[in-house]
Amino acid sequence: MSDSTVSASAKGATFLILLQVGSRALTFILNQILLRYLSPALLGIATQLELYSISVLYFSRESIRVAVQRQPHHVQTVVNLSYLALLLGIVLSTSLGHAYSRYGVPQVSCFTESLLLYGVASVVELFSEPAFVAAQQKQLYKVRASAESAATITKCVATCLPAIYASRRGLDIGVLPFAIGQMSYALVLLLVYIARIQPLSKKDNFSIALKTLPRS
Repeated sequence: MSDSTVSASAKGATFLILLQVGSRALTFILNQILLRYLSPALLGIATQLELYSISVLYFSRESIRVAVQRQPHHVQTVVNLSYLALLLGIVLSTSLGHAYSRYGVPQVSCFTESLLLYGVASVVELFSEPAFVAAQQKQLYKVRASAESAATITKCVATCLPAIYASRRGLDIGVLPFAIGQMSYALVLLLVYIARIQPLSKKDNFSIALKTLPRS
């Protein structure tokens, strides 16, 4: 392994560690703010919705991420494989969302709408998977850090603002602020990844869309 590869990996690990620490800190601050405007019961329900989203994302993409990282592939091959995660995500978000709404709907305002937004947000986030795996394949850790940082900050703002507004207006919107935050996270993540990877894809002759591989 070359010195440049080791250096890039070390820098990448540093970026990702700082990203995780920063994300946890922002989440903690967010929860402290929301506790002033929302009840602990709503935070508990929001955690259940978060679990639904995490389950969809984990079972859709983690095995594919592991598979493509274990051996070198052409970038386009990895991008094409990542679309399997999107297909799995559509199936899982629909089936798990249906099961959730059928067997245990809390008596909370806007819960059904929030569940739907979480499901759509999960699928939108999976649309960024082709750009994510391309960035990973090329060890572009700064791209991942910038995308996830921007998305996390946007999520915090997009969650807090509706909660504060509803509280001051005396509106009961339940866990809808969390769903708005999650959707904002997914959209910003997708847009930043596309903005950062699309120029690189033209330069390095690959596409983050499905593309037929050239015959060897």
